[in-house]
Amino acid sequence: MAGTSTKIRRLAEVEMMRAELKARRAGKRVLVIAIGVIIGAFALIFLTYGTFLWGAAHFGAVETAMTMGGTLLVIAAIAIAYATLSPSRADEIESELLVHAIEEARNDVRADLDALEARFDKVSGGLAKMIDGRKEEGANGPVNLATITLLLSAIGAASPTLNRYIQPILKILS
Repeated sequence: MAGTSTKIRRLAEVEMMRAELKARRAGKRVLVIAIGVIIGAFALIFLTYGTFLWGAAHFGAVETAMTMGGTLLVIAAIAIAYATLSPSRADEIESELLVHAIEEARNDVRADLDALEARFDKVSGGLAKMIDGRKEEGANGPVNLATITLLLSAIGAASPTLNRYIQPILKILS
């Protein structure tokens, strides 16, 4: 039980790592797409300018503008194609490892919480089970909430010190 907070902290750290991984990937993809869009815009400007110059005169400036525009367009197409590629196998393995680590951390926390609930049931004499109406082994049947309230009220009436602790419980039960 002492390591429950450590396990919860580990679960939070693993969840944070998974979120950071997704954010890094999305950031890289957005950056590459933005670069592709900017280069594509320049390519369109150069091609437009080159077409204008070609129509105006048949000199070397036109060939240069057309070559630059075509080159930038190819670079933009390569950047956009790269951005649309699926994650590499290493990225997929990293994601799978994080998913397994998260599941393991969640299971550890669940096991600790189940053990804590079992310990609470032992300490409280099965109070939680009585409130839920679940049967104990060997019991005649579920104890209803009115009986529990009556017992706690009687204990509270017998001791003013215990009454301070029982009254909030009674408010919750009613």
